[in-house]
Amino acid sequence: MVDRTLIDLVHRYLSTLDARGLSAPFGVVFGSTARGTTGEGSDIDLLVVSPRFDGRPVLRDVLLLWRVAAETDSRIEPVACGVDQWEHDGANVIVEVARREGSRIDAAGTTQVDVRAGPGADATRCPR
Repeated sequence: MVDRTLIDLVHRYLSTLDARGLSAPFGVVFGSTARGTTGEGSDIDLLVVSPRFDGRPVLRDVLLLWRVAAETDSRIEPVACGVDQWEHDGANVIVEVARREGSRIDAAGTTQVDVRAGPGADATRCPR
């Protein structure tokens, strides 16, 4: 599970994206941060789920993810993911890893949801 500081960081990141015209209803922290195995120099793997990434992502949108990451916290490593891809794609390894081990953080920053059960499953709400 991720802590409140990380939830607030992801919320700030997603809010900044929204203010710049890229709405992402939620992000999924995965990798060592979600597993609790970070070390010195670890990054923050963040799947950014947005309808803008359904279909073929536009380069300027992907570049915006990285620009806002650099401005918010240089440890954030954003990965673009469409809502449809999150809900239905079984072929993308990164999405599968995020589903299996990730923690979902909504754009409002008010909830954290364990997504290990996968999309469409009843997720357990975790404490703030």
